[in-house]
Amino acid sequence: MARAVSRRRALRGAATLLVLSLFWEIGVLVGWLDPFFTSQPTAIARELVEQIATGELTANLAVSLGEFMVGFGSAIALGILLGMLAGWYRTLEYALDPFVWFFYAAPLVAFYPLFVLWLGLGPRTVAAISFLLALPPIMTNTLSGMKHVDPNLVRAARSLGAGRGDLFVKVALPASVPMVMAGLRLGVGRALTGVVIAELFGATAGLGFSISYYGSLLRTTEMMTSLVVIVGLGVLFHQGLSMLEGRFDSWRTGPGA
Repeated sequence: MARAVSRRRALRGAATLLVLSLFWEIGVLVGWLDPFFTSQPTAIARELVEQIATGELTANLAVSLGEFMVGFGSAIALGILLGMLAGWYRTLEYALDPFVWFFYAAPLVAFYPLFVLWLGLGPRTVAAISFLLALPPIMTNTLSGMKHVDPNLVRAARSLGAGRGDLFVKVALPASVPMVMAGLRLGVGRALTGVVIAELFGATAGLGFSISYYGSLLRTTEMMTSLVVIVGLGVLFHQGLSMLEGRFDSWRTGPGA
C-alpha cells in the first residue's frame, strides 16, 4: 500500500512538472516569454546532454556532491549525537542552547570572508558553510524528539523493570525517529543551499560556480542547466530520506507507529 501511494505521488509530481515544462516551451514558441531571460526546456535538455558529453557537468557535479557529502554527513553525525545527548541530559541542553540559536538566527553567509581567511578558497570553506547551515535543524529536531517521548511508554517500560539505558535505547531512540527524519529533511535542503551559496562567492568549480560563471556572461541556457541539476538533486535527496524513514517505521514507537 505504501509503495502504491508513493508511486502515485511520484507520477502526479512528474505529470505536473511535464505540464509546466510544456507551457514553458509553448510560451517561448509563441513569444510570450523571451528565451534570452528564461531559456526553454528543449534548449536546456540539449545543453544538459552536451555538458555530459564534454564532461563539464560531471566534473562540476562531482565537486558539489563531494562538498555536500562532507558538510551534510558531518552535520548528521554531530547533530544527531548532540541532539540525543542534549535531549537526555538537561544540563547539556542548557549549555548548548545559546549556540544553537546563534547558528539558527545569525546570517552565516555573512561570515563567509572569515571562513575564507581560516580555510582558504575551495572545498573546505564550502563544506564548512554547508555543515553550519545543516547542523541546527538536525540537532534541534533530534533534541525535541528525545524530550517529547510519550510518558506512557516511559512509565510502561519502567513498570517492566527497564533501566535508564533500556529507556534510552528501546524507548527514547525509536520514539524520536520521526523528529530526527524531519530534521534531516530540513537539513538536506539547507546543506545543498550552503554548497551553492558558497560556490557562488568564490569557488573555481561546482554547480554554484557554473551558475555564477554563466550568469555573468548572460548565457541563460547554460546557467539554467546547472540550476535544473541542483533542483533535481534536492528532490532526489528529499525522496531518498522519505524512503529511509519508511525503513524505520517498524522500529518506531509511540503515536503513529
